[in-house]
Amino acid sequence: MFQLALRTLRFRTGTFVAAFLAMFFAAIVLMACGGLIETGIRAAVPPQQLGAADVVVAGDQTHHAPGGDEDEPAILPERVRIDAGLESVISTLPGVRETRTYVFEGSPPAGTIDAIGVVAVPNADVEELRERIDAELDGETLTLVGDERGRAELRDATATSVNVVSLAGVFSAFALLVSIFGVASMLGLSIAQRQKELALLRAIGATPRQVRRLVLRETLVLSLVATAAAYFPGQFLGKLVFDFLAGQGIATAGVAFHQGWIPSVAAMAAAILAAVGGALGAGRRAARTKPSQALAEASLDDKVIGGWRVLAGLLFVAVGIALTIVTVAVLSGPLAPATAAPAVIVFTIGLALLAPVLAKVMIFVVQWPVRALGGLTGDLAVLNARGRTSRLAAVMGPVILLTGISTGMLYLQTTNDAADQEAFASSIVADAVVTAEDRIDPRLVEEINQLPGVAGASEYVSSVGFVESPHDVSPMGEGWTLQGVTAESAAASTPVDVTAGALADLHGATVAIEDGHADTLGVGVGDPITLRMGDNTFLDVQVAALFSAAEDYDTLLLPADTLAAHTTAGYPTRILVSAQDGTDPEQLVADLTRLTAATDGLTVADREILFDEYEDQKKTASYAIYIMVLMLVGYSAITMINTLVSSTSARQREFGLQRLVGSTRRQVMQMVGIEAAIVAVTGLALGTTAALGILVPVSLKRLGSVIPAGPPLVYVAIVALVVLLTLGATLLPAWRATRGRPAEAAVSVE
Repeated sequence: MFQLALRTLRFRTGTFVAAFLAMFFAAIVLMACGGLIETGIRAAVPPQQLGAADVVVAGDQTHHAPGGDEDEPAILPERVRIDAGLESVISTLPGVRETRTYVFEGSPPAGTIDAIGVVAVPNADVEELRERIDAELDGETLTLVGDERGRAELRDATATSVNVVSLAGVFSAFALLVSIFGVASMLGLSIAQRQKELALLRAIGATPRQVRRLVLRETLVLSLVATAAAYFPGQFLGKLVFDFLAGQGIATAGVAFHQGWIPSVAAMAAAILAAVGGALGAGRRAARTKPSQALAEASLDDKVIGGWRVLAGLLFVAVGIALTIVTVAVLSGPLAPATAAPAVIVFTIGLALLAPVLAKVMIFVVQWPVRALGGLTGDLAVLNARGRTSRLAAVMGPVILLTGISTGMLYLQTTNDAADQEAFASSIVADAVVTAEDRIDPRLVEEINQLPGVAGASEYVSSVGFVESPHDVSPMGEGWTLQGVTAESAAASTPVDVTAGALADLHGATVAIEDGHADTLGVGVGDPITLRMGDNTFLDVQVAALFSAAEDYDTLLLPADTLAAHTTAGYPTRILVSAQDGTDPEQLVADLTRLTAATDGLTVADREILFDEYEDQKKTASYAIYIMVLMLVGYSAITMINTLVSSTSARQREFGLQRLVGSTRRQVMQMVGIEAAIVAVTGLALGTTAALGILVPVSLKRLGSVIPAGPPLVYVAIVALVVLLTLGATLLPAWRATRGRPAEAAVSVE
């Protein structure tokens, strides 16, 4: 049977090239994801200043917060310092030749430093030395060796590690689902095109098990060759994507890309398993066909959708509905994409799996306009579509996939971006911003407050922290936003309504907290709270005020000087200024410019600078999503083209017979074009439906509108791309298949 499989591959080159390409590109995408995951896990940063040190001691920039993912800890935003006294302890350990302290940024508090470089004595075992040093450290300090050492210099490398692993991990799951469907769809079409051949095998005595083994071994040989061929392109794509992420600031430029044999083998195994799974499903019907019916069924295409496919399709749709309910009813704000993005994928795959049934419905709907506009050619196209529903469903699946993923993922991102922008805009009450290159003189705030037309001026500091006591769970375990304010002007510079206490009492170790959050913690005005600050230090504070705010305002307010002491810079560098009602914002900016003109290092801008900075941050984060979506869309487009070309090329005999009975080549091409239009329209309709299944609820939840946010031209471009690819991938193979003589084509092998 294995020899027969090899011979089949040899003499069915065209059919198997299409299946090979589906597996090849699936393996490339999965290998690229594997390389990104390994790069994130390693977070290898070749050291610069620390190159002479064998072991580096530095602060741990991660925090495993309650409610977070243990495999993806929260990243602390400030430089985590370490006790300078550790140097004297480490220098006395056996195997240590010398030590040196380092400060890479900011002005650390007294008694703290950024890192300690440890040089071992000649021929010392570095791992043993590392273990000795670890024994002297607490849980907030760690040791780094090899290419890990550079993380102490580039603290953003830790964020790169978590961000890239998280992004690539989620995307890998999406890519695996999409690639499994793409490979299975292509293999299903390949098996359907060989139905007559497999029917003959059954008629001459082949058992169902032998047919299944034949299909499985053919696929196994193809998948092994395809995944091996994808090794170097997969590494190239992974490096290309990582370099792009680094160029956009999503990944730290100093982190080195790595793709070893483990992620490559894992990606190859995943691609092979996807192919084998698709082969088992695709060859199932042919293997179960009775020999007496085999030859008759080989010429007909009236198969009813298999029970397993209906069950799988309904299961995917049900999962999509469940994720939609969770998105709308449970999650809120920036957390919504965590379940909304998977919902897009499962909805799309669910409808694509149900394509044989949905195709019949869509053909019934479009048959009248097609017949009215296409005449006899249109009538023939409808009859072909109705008579070969399984073939139509096979080519329609990738069209649904491309439409659903591109529409859903892109508009999901734009909708959430728009909602986040609205939430940010509602949180900004400042009309002007004063920024300093260095420390701001506190007297400047008082001078600004005395200007006519000023409602309030407040120092502004921002960070992230965690509530350690009472026990608390922050959104996604990533912490709460901490904002530092000037107590006397906090009411005029924050979008909150005080419900208890007073913001004017925000002095020293105090905090103001949203009243719903306070109820969850069981605290009120005057009660103590312990915070873990962004620099991984603890701060005991007392609740000075409670306030109400918008749903997405996950912020705790602290005195600016108190919060600034726990940031990397160590001091405030910005003042937010709010104008009184009726004051011209431009006049306010002019007055502030005159006031600050005599002081070097101060700049004044209107509130748009805050929105511009926010837009830059959102664009940076969105770029990562868009490039991953582009990879999925690219693979879906390749699968779609591959399937359409293979399906159309296999109809050479059919086209020859049509021409022998009187059809002209032009009529055949017109018929194929109408069929392609049916596929495009049907695929666009079903793919758009899959996307809207999650887009409408998310838009209603976050924007209060049934219409998702985003440029309409994006959807127009998606429609144009789908139509262009569908027509091109159908008409070009049809033109090639009808070039020869009809008599020769009529006796060709399908």
